Amino acid sequence: MHLREQDFYDHLAAFFDVMTDWQARLAYEMPFLLRLLGRPRQHVLDAACGTGWHSIALAQAGHHVTGADISAIMIEQAQANARSRGVAVTFKQAAFHDLPAAVGTGFDAVLCLGNSLVHVLHEDDLRRSLTAMATCLRPGGLLVLHNLNYDKRMVGKPRWFQVNGGEMNGRETLVWRFADYGDNLITFNIAVFQKDDAGRWTVQVQSTPQRPWQSSELVGFVAGAGFADIALYGNLAGEAYDCRISGDLVITASRGQARST
Repeated sequence: MHLREQDFYDHLAAFFDVMTDWQARLAYEMPFLLRLLGRPRQHVLDAACGTGWHSIALAQAGHHVTGADISAIMIEQAQANARSRGVAVTFKQAAFHDLPAAVGTGFDAVLCLGNSLVHVLHEDDLRRSLTAMATCLRPGGLLVLHNLNYDKRMVGKPRWFQVNGGEMNGRETLVWRFADYGDNLITFNIAVFQKDDAGRWTVQVQSTPQRPWQSSELVGFVAGAGFADIALYGNLAGEAYDCRISGDLVITASRGQARST
């Protein structure tokens, strides 16, 4: 089943928390994110928030957080997760280019985490997306983009991701992710295995296209959207970026003053 981005994440929402060890992931990522944010009680936009766990962790750390996602079903799950933790987070459904209209402006930071920007397939749409993020920020505000390192991945073309397991709707569930590489796009596939009442495994596979943006491309588009002070890191622990070996690409930048047109 080949799906556009919104439909893909609507289907993914049901088992998104099964396929991610959020406790381990947040323990690894949050110290660096909090260092980047610096002072407390900042107004943070978590774009592509998924089921909301980064938003929740940021709110627990004392920040004022708005989460946005293209999938209404992801937003519903994020709201439920926030309620389960007793945390106040505002969640809105919005695609990247609709962020200013959906959530407003004046944020101190915009985060786009979890390899989400690869769902923007075309250069014009990437420009619109980054311009929208800039519009949401106050002058000098922080942008944090987090992708896989496609400078490396498009050389080695690794196909398989780690298998994750858990329980969903009372049934044992395994989530296996894998990639098919084309010349300009990657087809990202997720296979969900579940045991039925008789102990037999069933599987459903869904797929969506991704654009493997290279670091030089992203830096150029970030600068073109009016950002300055651009820095690259190799992961969300804040290690230095090396295009040959880093697993991730993290770009940080600050919004410049608005330019006249």
